[in-house]
Amino acid sequence: MQNIHFGSFADTPSYVLKTASAAVARLVEQAIGATVTPEIARSAVEGDAESLASFGRAIAVQEGHLLEAVIIALASTHPSRVALTDLRLAVLPAAIEVIKRNRKTLYQGISFEAPLQTGATYHPDLVIADPGGRYALIIDVKRSLSGYLGGSKLLELQQRMTASGLVLPDLLWRDHQRLAVETVGTAIIDGSKTSTDVSDGVWPLSRLDDLLQIEGASRLAIESMNAFRAGLRKQWQAAIAEATAKSACPSEGAVAPTKAHPSQQRIAEMPARRRGRPPKARPSIQVGVLGPGLRPH
Repeated sequence: MQNIHFGSFADTPSYVLKTASAAVARLVEQAIGATVTPEIARSAVEGDAESLASFGRAIAVQEGHLLEAVIIALASTHPSRVALTDLRLAVLPAAIEVIKRNRKTLYQGISFEAPLQTGATYHPDLVIADPGGRYALIIDVKRSLSGYLGGSKLLELQQRMTASGLVLPDLLWRDHQRLAVETVGTAIIDGSKTSTDVSDGVWPLSRLDDLLQIEGASRLAIESMNAFRAGLRKQWQAAIAEATAKSACPSEGAVAPTKAHPSQQRIAEMPARRRGRPPKARPSIQVGVLGPGLRPH
């Protein structure tokens, strides 16, 4: 049995970010292009309900994908750490029971063998391993945790992450060139969190430097989100300007209305004649405020 425990990383110096700006800028451009196509923008500006709903969904989805891609790109720049994606970690029922029934101090010294095949799995967005420090970090990236608050969904997510952490050491040793870890940490990154408190295991973008141990990661991640939103506004304004210009100019091929002949216009303006006797003269009608003499004045 390996001596695995959950806790903080060793106090190692941060790596200074140097070469990720260009890669992050490309990710932002790709996210904007995938979110706002000319067809969707044009239909949404014209008020098509389905296009508006599709546009709103695309913004949320692509912003989440962008945040995940940016954090992976930043983590991959660290020279002494290994960034792993597309891992599927087993969530063993026995591990879940151990977590639910015991305090962390009781289960942090145990680990489970990673089965080759299992039913329940957890797919982390990123696993960072440090061979020198012999620790690993399981990261889940969320654009916002608003859908997880007010219920048990957040607790269930954290339990799945912890349960997968109990099998991670064996999986890294078996499938990733005998990569040995003795400390496993879990962290959820919430892109909408403003508080700097991380005691609940949820990290804001402003604390990425501490989490990734990369100086400058927080600034670049926040700037990428701001650039994505600014790019969407620019595209939306361009679509509005295009729609306005088209509505101000007559469409090509439109046929101008034919002007009626003067004689036809005079005939059309003549009052229609009624058959039979001419109408009797009607008394004039006065409209006004009703006064004391019961007569309008």
